[in-house]
Amino acid sequence: MKFLWDHKIKLLAATFILFIASIFQLLNAKIFFDTERIIDDIAKESQISKIADDENLIFFGLSFKDSLNYSDLIKIQTLNNKIKNHPSINNVKSIFDEKALNLNSIKEYQNSKFNEDSFSNNFINDNKNKLFLLIEAEKKLDADSIEQLMKYLYEIDIPKIEFERFISGRIASEYYIKGKVITEFIVLTILSALLCCFLLYLLTTNVKLIFMIITSVIFSIVITITFSSIIYGGIEMIMIISPAILFIVCISDAMHFTTNQKKYIENKYLFFKDRINKIGKAILLTSITTSISFMTFLFNDVIPIARFGLITAFGILLTLLIVTIVYAISIEYNFNQSKQVKLFKKITNTIIHFSLQKKSIFFHFSMISLFVCGIYSLTQLKIDNYLTDEVNENSKMYKEVQFFDKFFGGIKPIQFKLSKTSENEDLINDFKKDLIKEEFTIDLTNYKIANQFINLPILNQFSNDYIFVCRIGDIGSRKTKEKIEHLKAKYSSDFKIVISGIGHLFDTTSHGLTKQLIIGLIIAICSIGIIFYFLTFLFISPICYVALKSF
Repeated sequence: MKFLWDHKIKLLAATFILFIASIFQLLNAKIFFDTERIIDDIAKESQISKIADDENLIFFGLSFKDSLNYSDLIKIQTLNNKIKNHPSINNVKSIFDEKALNLNSIKEYQNSKFNEDSFSNNFINDNKNKLFLLIEAEKKLDADSIEQLMKYLYEIDIPKIEFERFISGRIASEYYIKGKVITEFIVLTILSALLCCFLLYLLTTNVKLIFMIITSVIFSIVITITFSSIIYGGIEMIMIISPAILFIVCISDAMHFTTNQKKYIENKYLFFKDRINKIGKAILLTSITTSISFMTFLFNDVIPIARFGLITAFGILLTLLIVTIVYAISIEYNFNQSKQVKLFKKITNTIIHFSLQKKSIFFHFSMISLFVCGIYSLTQLKIDNYLTDEVNENSKMYKEVQFFDKFFGGIKPIQFKLSKTSENEDLINDFKKDLIKEEFTIDLTNYKIANQFINLPILNQFSNDYIFVCRIGDIGSRKTKEKIEHLKAKYSSDFKIVISGIGHLFDTTSHGLTKQLIIGLIIAICSIGIIFYFLTFLFISPICYVALKSF
């Protein structure tokens, strides 16, 4: 305590230097896209999921106002070939690879199957005003190559044709997330700071103290996020909520320090020491128990959640240290006093008075009602995971995924392997029809009835099986499971059916991970409740009693 008081300015200066260094570290930080991280882990469990290398696939969609004519298709074909020749692109699959579309001359085009009413294809919609180009990028592209490729795709144009582009897939998602998360993190931090400034003014009316508190929590947030980047090589996307958590902790600590202080200070150090003994120890215990609650996330198998728990626990303790340094400085320079706005104080006193009215029928009725609603909500809990769970519905990324879901069968890969216990081609054809009926889009198969996809030669290793590599929309894990179970129930007597693919693995694994997360939260709540129960009687109550007796 004496060391902290004597070196408070040096400690704050060291924190500022660490803050500046952290900013430079964050400029090149890697953002982990949590869903894709989970997919990476579970994909290792399946061999068949590597039939189509979805890691390097980019879904490129084009939407036009009117149906495409011969002249339009010629221009788009030129664009298609230009994309194929890009150094970071290995291959492109599109309508222009199909024999049904002949663009050698306008006459051949008019006579091609493309113009028949019955024509249907995975790469163009029925109205022929939306196109889908499936791009296979080169493997293991570095960050600079990915950025150049994505900029190229977002900037390409078609002469004299207005269109809207939609880009999705793993590479596109990670590029989007990396660009947006840092921006959203900064925006949330600024908004949190502004809201906290307003609240702090109502609580303290002390501009100098408010500035120091907000500065300290911003230092804490940036250093905490950088700590994650250093030890894990990147930042979990879930860390975007850290500013809100650390602002709450910071304001709580600061308000405890500045509430009910003596206005006359004979010896500033003794005053600081007295506040630490009476209030600081209780705040420390609260911070430790809060950190412990976040540390329980380490028992969760979901890596992003576990790391978030550890980093947040570190941030809470770091915030307490910085707030304590700031409070010591405020005492030294005589701006530690706080005074609530009268109207705000009146409102808070009314709320506290109402809450303490134990005989209030309305209060108890409200608490019981909320408890009953909570229990009912738990009984209605259903796990239903979506690939776009982490994405705001108003975001560009979400709208792009919805474009492919609506017009081209989605981006979620599901794969079916049927062992050849039967050579009945009618059954295989029926299975294929049921796949389409259940809204699966077939991209690749070693059977003769589907459009061929990228990396076809790899199917030779499955010569003794029927393979269907499909996609489906982001309809949720529950609906996807229902469709798969229906197919298995109908054909299990005819074939041994194995379901795989990254989409299926994500559905089944995320179901268990979500359960673990819920159990982990329950453990955290119970653990912190038990810890607080014992600490209240053993430590906090005696400390608070001494503090209140001294006033």
